[in-house]
Amino acid sequence: MPLVRFTLLAIPLIELAGLILLGQRIGVGMTLLWVLASGILGVAVIQSQGWTMLQRLQARMAQDSSPFGVLKSGMWGVLAGILLVFPGVLTDAAALVCLLLAWRYRGQLQPGDPGGPGVWRQGDHDVIEGEWKQGKEEQIDRDKPADRE
Repeated sequence: MPLVRFTLLAIPLIELAGLILLGQRIGVGMTLLWVLASGILGVAVIQSQGWTMLQRLQARMAQDSSPFGVLKSGMWGVLAGILLVFPGVLTDAAALVCLLLAWRYRGQLQPGDPGGPGVWRQGDHDVIEGEWKQGKEEQIDRDKPADRE
């Protein structure tokens, strides 16, 4: 618990120090422009990611496909927007990482999607196709798709 408190106190102080150093390097006006532009960009990212995620989620649900890829990609995008809204250099760098992760997960196939990892029902368990195996291998009826509940 003390580590969380320390982190919550340290992040704004690190951001403030970063903005002061940035102001010394590029000037106060450019630093204020940086903070304003990143805040506006953050709001725009939140709005676009939110609506895009909602539309793609509705399309996936209409196709009876897995919504997890859309949710994963959208979550990283919204988190990037939130980080961009907060002024600072550290949060802007973390937002860039989040945007890259959102872009990476954007079109990734999920289990059960056509062309994605296969899913089968074996007894009372759903089996997702993969490389990892434990114990002895049992025969799986690959022609029988998993039941969706």
